[in-house]
This record gives sequence, C-alpha cells and structure tokens, in this order.
Amino acid sequence: MKVDFCEDNLILKVYPTIGGCFQEGWNVLKNHFLILFLAVILAALLDIPMGYKQYLENVGDSYSVGVSFFSLLGFIYYVMIVTPFNYGFDWIYLNAARKKEPQFEEILSGFKKYIVVILSHLLVIGIVGFGFVLLIIPGIYLLCKLVFVPYLVMDKKVDPIQAIKLSFYLSKGYFWTIFGMGILSFFIIILGIICFFVGVFVSIVWIHSAFAVLYNAVEELHFEDACKLADVQIKEE
Repeated sequence: MKVDFCEDNLILKVYPTIGGCFQEGWNVLKNHFLILFLAVILAALLDIPMGYKQYLENVGDSYSVGVSFFSLLGFIYYVMIVTPFNYGFDWIYLNAARKKEPQFEEILSGFKKYIVVILSHLLVIGIVGFGFVLLIIPGIYLLCKLVFVPYLVMDKKVDPIQAIKLSFYLSKGYFWTIFGMGILSFFIIILGIICFFVGVFVSIVWIHSAFAVLYNAVEELHFEDACKLADVQIKEE
C-alpha cells in the first residue's frame, strides 16, 4: 500500500497498490480458504457447459444451424445462470476482504438482484465489446474502468447505469493499478498451472481476493467523491 499524508484534514490515507492488494489478498485467502476454494470449485462446475459449447464449435461446422443454436444456448446460459452466480462469488470475496465471515449461501445473492445483475452485465459486455471492435486498446481501457461494476451492484443500491458511471469514476487514477493487477494475474495463473494443475484454483482465489481488496480500499477512499462526480444519490439502508 502507498501511504500519503493529507495536510488539509491532517489524516493519513493509505492508497492501494498492486503489491499491497495481492499481499492483503493472500491474507484473505489464508483466513477464508475453505469457503473461497469451494466457491471456485462451484464456479468451475458451472463453466463446464461453456467448455462443451466451445468443443462443439471447434469440431463442427461454424456455419451449421446446430452449432449456431448451441452457441445461442451457451450465451443464454452464461448470462442468465452463470452471471448471477459470479456476482454472488464477488460478494463473498468482498465480505472476506472486509474481514467479515462469508456465508456460502451468499453465493445465491446475485439472484436476489437478478434483473439489475443481468442488465448490468449485458451493459458491460456491450460497452467493452464496442471498445474491442474499435481497437483492442479502447477495449482494455474500458474493461479496466468497469471492473468495479459487480461489486457496486452487490454492495450499493444502484441501477446498471449508475453502476457503470460509479465504476468509471471510482477507477479514476487507478487504471495502471488495475491493468498491472490484470497482467500479474496472468502470471499467477501460469504459476498455478505449473504447480500441479490444482494450483490454478488457489491462484483464482488469490486473484479474486486481491481485486476485492482493491475495490474495498478504493470504495472507502473515493466513493463519496465518485457519487458527486457521477451525480448519483445512494439510498440509505
């Protein structure tokens, strides 16, 4: 973590860094390993149909009606089923990062905000996809800027548009931190593969924990400012 002294109000602020997030993420992994590891296993099981769809696309004629139909089913399955689970996983990681005891049933919390979750994810897919269509670099930039959307949807009472706007402003000044964490995550996954394939699951837990730590730190530092910049009013519980 990078330490900065603010002379205006005489407080010490701690800004998240790549190393600091992964260091704290490792502590989160150690403290809640079993439930977070179980969540990763469940996520892997949910992704099995997606792998089967990819296999059909590889062995079949990409222009056949059958393959196109399975591709459509795969997309619907991913958006309607996998996405709410993924948002629930993010919620568990965020609670663990906040030093709360995560509950396994919270995996289903994404279904409690089903419509907002689905619309938010579709909006992110559309925006990032448009960025990649233009050029790869805009797509990467938008992907980094919208990385906080799942956490905001689960953590705050925001609609999809508000989540997009808040993520954009929350990530202000942290693009290179987020991008660097993405690059480091790639090498952590490679290391997990080298360390007997099961290490991949540990790597995924570590990566998700680190990003949850990043959101938690940024939210504590900049959420009020982001709300003002985005002109978003959050309803009190």
